[in-house]
Amino acid sequence: MPTKDDDAREAWSCMLRMLVGGEHQQRLARAADEAGLTLRQLHALFDLDPDNPRPMRDLAVEWYCDASNVTGIVDGLEAIGMVERLPSKVDRRVKLIRLTDVGAKARANCIEKGQVPPDGFARLNAAETRTLRSLLARVSEGYQWPQERPVEF
Repeated sequence: MPTKDDDAREAWSCMLRMLVGGEHQQRLARAADEAGLTLRQLHALFDLDPDNPRPMRDLAVEWYCDASNVTGIVDGLEAIGMVERLPSKVDRRVKLIRLTDVGAKARANCIEKGQVPPDGFARLNAAETRTLRSLLARVSEGYQWPQERPVEF
């Protein structure tokens, strides 16, 4: 008989198949391509907010990469007008990254395309969909989108 942990692992595996599996990734790849972005640049846009510039070093920590990788991603986004570098008012050595209006529009459009539920949701009736929504809301309590985290200067 499966344990609660076994069931939790299987539920998580199902979620990962939906998120990492073909349909969702293909949708994001198409959205990135239509916006003239690489998939990595698209993910970078998701982590930025036009109202809350973020230090490049925070992005490196969040993305689990070297600062030089962040520089390359930001350079590409800056070249196509999606982001701009701003000096920190507190520490002139710190560069803050802010979405431009162009970047914010591309981000919003790609988020909209990425939030279309996978086709498998059509197999659920309205009550099942509400139950799933409620359960996932409980599971995800306390999690934040990266751009909602406090900015540290």
